[in-house]
Amino acid sequence: MNNQNANNPTADWDPRLYNKFARYRREPFEMILGRLAPIDGDTIVDLGCGTGENLIDLVRRTSGGFGVGLDSSPAMISSANKLRASQDPALANRLRFEAGDFRTFNARSEYSLVFSNAALQWVVDHRSVLALCFDALTPGGRLVFQVPSNEIETAQISMHQLATDPRWRSRLGKISVPSLTVYKPEEYRSMLAEIGFSEIDCYYHVFEHPMSDPAEVIEWSRATSLRPFLATLNEDERPAFLADLLELLEAGYGTRGPMILTFRRLFIWARRPA
Repeated sequence: MNNQNANNPTADWDPRLYNKFARYRREPFEMILGRLAPIDGDTIVDLGCGTGENLIDLVRRTSGGFGVGLDSSPAMISSANKLRASQDPALANRLRFEAGDFRTFNARSEYSLVFSNAALQWVVDHRSVLALCFDALTPGGRLVFQVPSNEIETAQISMHQLATDPRWRSRLGKISVPSLTVYKPEEYRSMLAEIGFSEIDCYYHVFEHPMSDPAEVIEWSRATSLRPFLATLNEDERPAFLADLLELLEAGYGTRGPMILTFRRLFIWARRPA
């Protein structure tokens, strides 16, 4: 999920808000499931596991496997552990969720699958995290992750535009959308090969999410890309900022009614050589 506390006044992620659009957030994971062959006895770590649904599904598919979910958000880990407790004991006993920062993730040849869903965009130094992933994998182990790479979309452009507007520049001018930390596919291919990975595959996929209006895009964004902006503003400033953003979105999308949010994500697959 993330590795920074960026949401005042709670200073933590909101699992309820994040899962408001659970169906849309589930789509990239389902694409991964369609390609990722389950292996009996898989040992899995989920970096940025959020509320835990993805890891539970991954572990459920592997006979005799085990999964560890890591997230820096106490609220997300609390929610994940509640979900774990609701599972059949035979499955729950093969799961563990714990608070931790994947930037300092430290494991040596422990996992046959390192997985991450929409988390790496929250850190700047991707190379060091991917090197940690390589070290954590057993020989022949797999790396699979996806990240939003949507900085070209109207809402993302509008957030940046508004943050650099004279009205908000002094408060928000140094904040950017998380997709700007994401490299291009060819850069990941080169980076992963230099680290030692093989069988590298990097590609974009654009999802289409129907929204009732541009205001709903703001609700979608409040759980993720808007968090750093809103965290910097005080409670009295946020309504004006969001009103300005809505005005930009209505102009950018050319509607105040139903619309399609196009969302580009980058998928990465690689393997530690046997």
